[in-house]
Amino acid sequence: MDGNPRGYGQFCAVARALEVLGERWTLLVVRELLLGSTRFSELRAGLPQISRTMLSARLRTLEGAGLVERPATGGYRLTEAGRALRGVVAELGGWATTWDRTALRPDHLDARVLGWDMHRRVHHDRLPGRPTLVELHFPDATPDRFFLHTAPGGVTLCADDLGRPVALRVEAELAAFTGWWMGELSWDRLLKSGAARLEGPSELRRAFPTWFRGYVFAPGAG
Repeated sequence: MDGNPRGYGQFCAVARALEVLGERWTLLVVRELLLGSTRFSELRAGLPQISRTMLSARLRTLEGAGLVERPATGGYRLTEAGRALRGVVAELGGWATTWDRTALRPDHLDARVLGWDMHRRVHHDRLPGRPTLVELHFPDATPDRFFLHTAPGGVTLCADDLGRPVALRVEAELAAFTGWWMGELSWDRLLKSGAARLEGPSELRRAFPTWFRGYVFAPGAG
């Protein structure tokens, strides 16, 4: 019988959906597009372990399936069919948050992914009224240091300070800080445990955790 050599040979809609979405990285590419990435470089920032070749292949597959299109202005965006996967991705994230009881393994932790997620999940109206540079230092990670350049209109994630003075330094254990980001640990408990320390003016230390909307799949996330 002729057909897709990677298919399941079933009429079931679940099987047919998995023929498009079940390959490694595919749904994570969709996740990144749903969360606002439009450029190839932005997709790689959210998925730092994917190769350029693999990302290109997955984008071609999604484009061929009618889930992704390339607008005249450049980059990538989801079609109506692609945007309809928002509920699927949200349900998967919610399921894992509720039912996956296994602890985060070291290979789940990546400071690059954490920093990227933080920079795009901000309350713009809560940011400082003037440009402010925040240093994030994770001594147990590689790479271990990132910088959040905040401005009233948003946050830019960079690998260096661009010659600007640091206003607030945050040093933390990556696992504990990730736990806070995911909603598994309160900010107060994080600080009291000694797993995170902040250096800078008291108003910045107090305000810092309120700048962020938190992990998108955390219970009650907005």
